[in-house]
Amino acid sequence: MVRLLCFGLVVFSVCVQAQLMTGRLTTSVYGYEGRDSALAAVMMLRAYENVYVNAASENYSFNMNAMVSNDFGTTIETDPELRVNSFLMKVKNIGGIADITAGRQFVFAGVGSGLIDGLSGTARFMDRTLSVTGYGGANVIQSRAIRKSYIGANGLFGGQVTYVPSEEALVGISYMNKRWQRKPYTALRMDSLYFPYAVVINSRPNEEELASVDVEYQIERTLTFQAKTDFDFHSDEISKVQTFARYSLLKELNVTAEYIYRQPRVAYNSIFSVFNINSTKEIEGGVEYRPITSAFVYARFANVSYVDETSQRLVIGGTYDIFSANYTQNFGYAGELNGISVQAVYPMLERTFTPMLAFGYATYKLTENDAARDVINGTAGVVYRPVQKLSTDLQVQWMSNPQYNTDLRIFLKVNYWFSEQMNWL
Repeated sequence: MVRLLCFGLVVFSVCVQAQLMTGRLTTSVYGYEGRDSALAAVMMLRAYENVYVNAASENYSFNMNAMVSNDFGTTIETDPELRVNSFLMKVKNIGGIADITAGRQFVFAGVGSGLIDGLSGTARFMDRTLSVTGYGGANVIQSRAIRKSYIGANGLFGGQVTYVPSEEALVGISYMNKRWQRKPYTALRMDSLYFPYAVVINSRPNEEELASVDVEYQIERTLTFQAKTDFDFHSDEISKVQTFARYSLLKELNVTAEYIYRQPRVAYNSIFSVFNINSTKEIEGGVEYRPITSAFVYARFANVSYVDETSQRLVIGGTYDIFSANYTQNFGYAGELNGISVQAVYPMLERTFTPMLAFGYATYKLTENDAARDVINGTAGVVYRPVQKLSTDLQVQWMSNPQYNTDLRIFLKVNYWFSEQMNWL
């Protein structure tokens, strides 16, 4: 409590001295008909209030993103539910080379990513061509509530070093160690006389320990190349290799190629780690064509290899002015699917009023001998933005599938942006 109070006083001092305060208030309502545990129809009407605030003053800034939700169609034990996505303070340009962030934050540094309650920092050297990033903290639970957590059994820490030898190239090396504790549970066991008794089982935390190398290279608009390799210390194997390249044959025409090798990402000490796992390999090639500024067409074909089987994927799509369309076909070991989706968005009245329509249809079979099943969906919506600071989104979503003959949902969202110059002292 004392540490939280001290942190709150620091945050308050930053807000008081803030030169600029920006933020967004978002109110959303989502309604649909669902089913309870007895499969009886119930009306679900859930409301959300999201608050985002950022206060900055020279080299100091404070950021908060939190959401409160509550269901008004039925009773949920955890309502009202508070989810804190970020609550942090950042100090920039320490000694002219470093930035430090403290609090609840999302870290993304090479192989390491996640939401933590902790610290992160970045230092830049050699005329900013060399950057060193480090982070550490407690993993945030799924509900994103504020609670005490010990880093030892429930923590994420790691770092990344990136080097930019030229404007065209970048090389990065990263490391991540993550642990999350599992809740104890009670199980029945038999004594020597075969009488049952209860035992509390405390499992070891799940663990992940990975390292990664990233490479990027780009020659103006002619060639783009990216490569990434992950190494798993627990399995002592390479767990992922991914490469991507885009080459411009002409100003309007690009070709792409991608290769992905991956092992299933299974945490050490997890129950799933006792099963046999096999890798997959995916190769994809594509073509991109932009004849004019308002038109773009693409096609991609991929082959996925399993141990003894393969599956294929074809995607063709494009956009023209206010229209976009996409066709997808999957076939082979992973099942058969044919689907098409179209969408139109038409800004009107100097973009203050933007209606949209979308439609999708797909037919699929899980195995070759299964009967084909259909999925149909449609969306109609409108965005109204009378002034720059205020917008209203309304959508009606409809779907029909083998589980539901008719699934109708309504989504309403109101956004309000604010930006104020502050001078309180």
